[in-house]
Amino acid sequence: MYTDQDIANLVARVQQLEIQLATKQTTGLPNTGLVSKNFLTRAFAVWGHYFVSSLLIGIALSCVSLIIGLILGRGALEWIMQLLRPYIN
Repeated sequence: MYTDQDIANLVARVQQLEIQLATKQTTGLPNTGLVSKNFLTRAFAVWGHYFVSSLLIGIALSCVSLIIGLILGRGALEWIMQLLRPYIN
């Protein structure tokens, strides 16, 4: 069925693939804290990403809220002044 040469070729090929896999696992990962072996490094990397994303979202929502507040605030101030006009004069 299979000759000794076929088995030897397959064994050599498996060894070659195992070596390639071992080198890819050590060099294929990016140099980032998200894939570190240290738990605290991973935890602070995740927290840092969360903090920056929350900060960006918060700044964007604050700007939108400020613009809406200024638009509605001016209208509310004019409405209040109309209500108080009989009492001021």
